[in-house]
Amino acid sequence: MPLWGFLLSFLAAAMWAASPIMVNYGLAISKCSIHEVNPFRAAVFFVTSLIIALIYNGGHITPITSPLIYFYLFAGVSAGYLLGDLFYFIAIREIGVSLAVPIANGYPILVIFTSWILLGEPVTMKLLWGIVVVVSGILLLRFGGEKIKEPDDAADALHNKRRLMKGFAFAIATGCFWALSAPMTKLVIITSGLGPVEVTFYRSFAFLVISIVARIVTVKYRTTATIPLRSVRPAAAMYFAAAAFIGLCLGSIVYAACLVVMPVAIVTAITATSPLIAALFGHFALKERLLKLQWTGIVLIIAGSVAVGI
Repeated sequence: MPLWGFLLSFLAAAMWAASPIMVNYGLAISKCSIHEVNPFRAAVFFVTSLIIALIYNGGHITPITSPLIYFYLFAGVSAGYLLGDLFYFIAIREIGVSLAVPIANGYPILVIFTSWILLGEPVTMKLLWGIVVVVSGILLLRFGGEKIKEPDDAADALHNKRRLMKGFAFAIATGCFWALSAPMTKLVIITSGLGPVEVTFYRSFAFLVISIVARIVTVKYRTTATIPLRSVRPAAAMYFAAAAFIGLCLGSIVYAACLVVMPVAIVTAITATSPLIAALFGHFALKERLLKLQWTGIVLIIAGSVAVGI
């Protein structure tokens, strides 16, 4: 495995740490809901990926005709970008960047299983130790925080507890969907024979189609949960666009390039170091306070995720 593959994996981790922070900022300065995020992300992702693919390939993009490849594309994108990211944004809204990001990024443990089932990549005894370490870290994040004084109103106290549990549940669900998406991307690369730039373009196309369909369904059946896209503040739209360009476009190209020369489990283990970057930003910039036990939990999640892939 080449050194540049490891370096690019860490670069992808940094990009993926920055992307949700930008989305969180966009949501904070606007009155839009999480349902308005994906249309902006999908459009920017598609346009930038198309431009990069055309430049990189001299104006030519290799066509895909296999239904199986399209199945892998749409299944992986639906799991990762639609459901996984949607749950991710909900988790960030409920429990903040510092907690949601580390929990969701424990997904390399699950990637071991999905890669074994879908790709036949081997499972070793280190997996058991990795599970113990990562789960210990998640428990420290959940129960190692500062004890907040319960409100006098029993209803408010119950609401706070439910919100905390909801945030943790969505963060864990995020990891499950991301774990399904990772080997799907590898299958696209294997079966299509395309390079990382073209694979990223086709993933952006799938995301655009899925986002349009999801938007139509959401507006029709959950009208009160959405606002017109034209009502989103320009500053918020810029944050969503920047998050798409850095996290989805550039991050996906770098990630796909790593998958070409490295096993899925190792790449995802290295990119799982992004929680530390996000937690530091959440602590210093967003003023999300973490206690020593919770910092220990973050370190354990990263250590367990990286160790299983080494």
